[in-house]
Formats: sequence, C-alpha cells, structure tokens
Amino acid sequence: MRRLFLTDMSATLAGITCVFVFLVCFFSLRSTTSYLANRALASQTTVMVRGLKEAVAGTRRELEQLPSIEGLNCRDGLSNILAERAFQNPYIRWMSVERAGETICRGGLVNRHTGPAGHFYRIDDVWSIELVKGKSDVVYVIQRRGNVEYFAILETMTFEFESSIDCPRCVAYEWDVDRPDLVARSGDWSQVVIRQTEDAMIEGIRTRVALGASQSYVDKFQSRGRILAAGIAAIVALTLSFILYGLLVRQTSVVSLMRQGLRRTEFLPYYQPIVDGRDGSVLGAEALVRWSRRGKLLPPAQFLPLAEDNGLIGPITEQIVKKVLEDIKALGWVGTNRYISINADADQIMKTDFCESLVKQLTDSGIPGKNIAVEITERSPFTDLAAGRDRLLCLTDVGIDIKIDDAGTGFGGFSYVQELPVSTLKIDKIFIDTLRAQDDAKRPVLDAIIRFARESGLSTIAEGVEANEQVDYLVKAGVHAIQGYVYARPMPAERLMSWMKEHEMETPGMIAGFR
Repeated sequence: MRRLFLTDMSATLAGITCVFVFLVCFFSLRSTTSYLANRALASQTTVMVRGLKEAVAGTRRELEQLPSIEGLNCRDGLSNILAERAFQNPYIRWMSVERAGETICRGGLVNRHTGPAGHFYRIDDVWSIELVKGKSDVVYVIQRRGNVEYFAILETMTFEFESSIDCPRCVAYEWDVDRPDLVARSGDWSQVVIRQTEDAMIEGIRTRVALGASQSYVDKFQSRGRILAAGIAAIVALTLSFILYGLLVRQTSVVSLMRQGLRRTEFLPYYQPIVDGRDGSVLGAEALVRWSRRGKLLPPAQFLPLAEDNGLIGPITEQIVKKVLEDIKALGWVGTNRYISINADADQIMKTDFCESLVKQLTDSGIPGKNIAVEITERSPFTDLAAGRDRLLCLTDVGIDIKIDDAGTGFGGFSYVQELPVSTLKIDKIFIDTLRAQDDAKRPVLDAIIRFARESGLSTIAEGVEANEQVDYLVKAGVHAIQGYVYARPMPAERLMSWMKEHEMETPGMIAGFR
C-alpha cells in the first residue's frame, strides 16, 4: 500500500511538472506565428527573385530573335509578329519598336508613355532596363540596334504577386537595382509589420527584391503557430516528466524495498579478516554491510547513498551491529583481543544516536568494548571537530577503538588525528597499489603516511593488499595488520568460522590462541 501511495505521489508530481513545463514552453514559443509568417514570406521573396531572373532572361532571348524593323510587317504602327511573340512568351506583356523616342511599331493598341519618370539602367552597350518610378509594375527590357530600340514590358507576375504567387494578404513590395534612388514601391508600407529581402545578380545588375506584409498576413499563420508551439511544448514537457517520473518511482520503490528489508532483516554483515602479516594470526575483521534481496547480494554502493538521503542509515547500522554482536559470541571472541570494525561517517556520528545506540547494545549484550572498533569513513566530513571529539569520547570511554578509514584520501586528512581520539590509521588501497608498480609517484606518500603514524604513536592497517610482495614490504616498514584479497574476500560469519580453521591449519607457525 505504501509503495502504491509513493507511486501515486510520483505520478502527481510528474503531472504537475508536465503542465508547468508545457505552459512555460508554450508561452516562450509565442513568436512561432511570426516565424512561420517570415518563412512563408521568405519563400515568396525567393520565388519573386527567380521569376524576375527568368523574366529578364526570357525577354532578352525573345528580343534577340526579333527580325529587323522591315521584317516586322508593321501596318499602321501595329505588328502581328510583335503581338504573337508577346502572346507566346509568358514573360512579356507587350512589345514595341522606337526610333528617336517615337513609337514606329507595336504589338498592341496600347502605347507606352514613359515621360520624365523613366530611367534607363545600362546592362551593356546594347541592353538596358527601364524602371518607371512611381509605376512599379512597369519594367522595360530594351535592346538597341543602331538608332532603333526594341522594347518589351515584363509580365506583371513579378509585382502583381497577389495573384501570381498566392500572397493574398501581402500589402507591399519593393524592387530596386544597384542604386538607392532606383526604387519602386507598391502598397502601403506604413502598415508593414514583417519584411523579407533577397539580393541577387540579374543580368549583371545588383538587384534587391523585398516583400512586406501586414498584421492580417501574420494572423493567417496564428493557428498553425499555436499548433506548432503546442507540439514542441508537449514533446519537451512529456519527455522531462517521464524522466522525472522514472527517477522518482525508482527512488521511492528502492526506499520502500529497503524498509521491507529492514523488517525482514535482509541487511547482513560480511567480514573481511585482518591478519598479522608477521605470523598469519587473525587480529580481527571488518564488517561490510550487504543487502541480501531475494537471493541476490547487493553491495553498499547500490543502496547506502539512498539510505543516507532517506534517514535509513541509522536503522540499517543498528541491524548490522546487532548481528555483529551475535557473531562475536558465535566466533568465541568475547573478552579476547580480537575485534570487529563497524563503519560510520561523520553525519551518522553527529546527527543520529549512533554512539548512544552502540554503547547500549554493547551493554545489553555483555560484550566488552574492546571487541568492537569504529572506522570513520569519508562519506561526509566533521564540520565541528570539538563536537566530534565529544561524541567519540563516549565510545572510547567504554573501550571502543576509533580508526580512520582510507587515510590520506578524504576530507579530514591528518587534522582528525590531532583533534579526535583516534588510535589507528587504515592506509587506502590506492597507496598500497604503488607497491606493485615501479617508481610510482604515490609511493613516497605511502612512506610518509607510515612514518607519520609511527611518529604519532598510531597503529596502522593496510587495506586492499593483494600480493605477498606487498605484505613483505609493509611488514618491513612496520605495518603488520594486513587486510585484503591476499588472505580472504569478505564472507558471511559462517564462512569466516570455517575459513579461520582452514587458515590455522595452513599457518602452523602462527601464535596459538587469541592475541
């Protein structure tokens, strides 16, 4: 029932997160409408440039193919040839021929009247474009043959785009060539809210084509913009919510399982022996917590951090201590010099009743304090060493030995030695490993730790020892207590008992009895 409740809570929190992220993303993407309008307008501007290029090139080819004035068969100033060619060419609206500024032949009844507003822009010695300022839908392509000029008015598809390129809400456009004063405009530019411009070279002329649109054009994309913004927001929100839900369910389910494990006493101590490297005698062991879940053994790294974050480290330690005290009796170590070390970090010592609970359990069991040691691990630091000393003194007062685990690698360093009632340094495996490498840079640190311990009157234990040559070096250096795979891996209490019998048989020279 509790697990179901936690799952429901995770789903609720993930749902709230989903709604919040969706709203934030949706309102952050309000510019999507303008983005879509700009994309559409940019596409239409590109179409205008392409159309203008094709129109100029096609018109130029048409003018090149026209016969001379005599071959046009002009009658009363009209030429069927000009009319037919203009009709057949999709780029041309109207064609004519002039001499000395006077129309002598044209392809339709309409006559052109350029007037003073006309401006010729030279392409080369033969070709020009005339832009009629104030009449932006009139652009001429001109070919000169001596004193005769062949004119063609471009079809209106470039400028009358409202029908040609499906931009019914566009209200303005602009076209200019090369110089700022050669600008043609159409529509009401005062209403423009977005504008797209594209530059291009057309027949050697630097050309700019621009489109503008009003708010009504932007509003055309409003529903599409909202759908796109909602889609993006939904994808982001759902993705984050599923990730959050997965993390919450995993955490809450593991916490729930740990609570079940406490009720079922699934947390067990596994023991790794600590051996005197000089004669092979067993000095004690370190208790390492394991979680036995449905026949599967879980190492502490997979659950201890979560147990600490959820206030379960105290009950787990209490369960481990209870089993350790039972095993000390089963091993026959009560009253001897052999001990079992229990791990605890600074937060556990300072923020829980670890010390009081351990002393009470010892008292209730009748086991003397010297059969228990506490190893201070480096999962968290002591922020107040004076207060830490007071807490640890309640342990040393009943004979419990205090050791520093992983010496030289963690928060406290050697300041713990100066302020806390510490008797032993455990040398970390990273320094022990230097004994299997040639000229390793960390070996001087190992030697310095050993020298510091000796000068400070502290005992030492080497952990993570895996080879006999390491044992030989450490024993010669004065480190006699050895812990590691060179002797044994962590094992349950039952296996520890049988291992000790086998070990005593294999080590006939060891000191008999308890040390």
